[in-house]
Amino acid sequence: MAPQERVTLLVEGRYDQMLVGWILEAAGLPADRIEVEVTGGKMGVRKRLESLPEGLAEQVAVLIDLDERSVPDAQARAREQLGGPTVRVFCAVPTIEAWLFADDRLAEEQCAREDEALAILHRIPMPEEIPTPKELARTIFGLPQHCQWLRRMNVQRASARAPSLRTFLVGIGEMLGVPVPAASESVGRSLSRNVLSGLLAEVLPSDTVVWRTTDGDAYTAGDLRQHIEQGDEIGQQYASDLLRVSRDFLRRAASRKATP
Repeated sequence: MAPQERVTLLVEGRYDQMLVGWILEAAGLPADRIEVEVTGGKMGVRKRLESLPEGLAEQVAVLIDLDERSVPDAQARAREQLGGPTVRVFCAVPTIEAWLFADDRLAEEQCAREDEALAILHRIPMPEEIPTPKELARTIFGLPQHCQWLRRMNVQRASARAPSLRTFLVGIGEMLGVPVPAASESVGRSLSRNVLSGLLAEVLPSDTVVWRTTDGDAYTAGDLRQHIEQGDEIGQQYASDLLRVSRDFLRRAASRKATP
């Protein structure tokens, strides 16, 4: 897809429009080239897409809330709900309010004087594992219009913790022809249990078999996410195997470069 001079991003509601605007600003994407349009829910998005003039699909993207086990799973179901559009479809998993917790350090700053809220933040799982992020965000941060601090989001840290956010920012950057280094480099700088789990959620449908042990046991991406997050023996073994493969790949790449 060739870079577009302008992109129209369709969102469900005005709070989505507000939060997305601040996140795009934090990512350094050119706000003057992105129009965030409120459609009024998923049905509004679908109707807007059905009335889209021919030839404009490459200039339009969609961002909707959808609760699925992985980003590809969410995008696939979103396309079904929206009637199979040809535009780029992005999903906030499970809702866009989860992204308020993606930069955990910034989130903690917003309730530094509220001991109870801070205690909640320390107990919550990864952003996209929060069951009801909209309600939790309202409890801790108040109304969405009070969340202008999102403009200071550390996109590198947030992208490593929220795969759907990373996918969205990189995708919008690709449409505009603008690199998003903070998002694309985040995983390589902070390899941890949470990031490995996020990688599986980002790049694979949850029912894809991605690992077979020497004993012949098969594990899907969804299975491995649970094992990694629990830190059990299976999760540790998979992480170890993944790091070993990565090390061997890097060694071979270095050997090829050294060969005259």
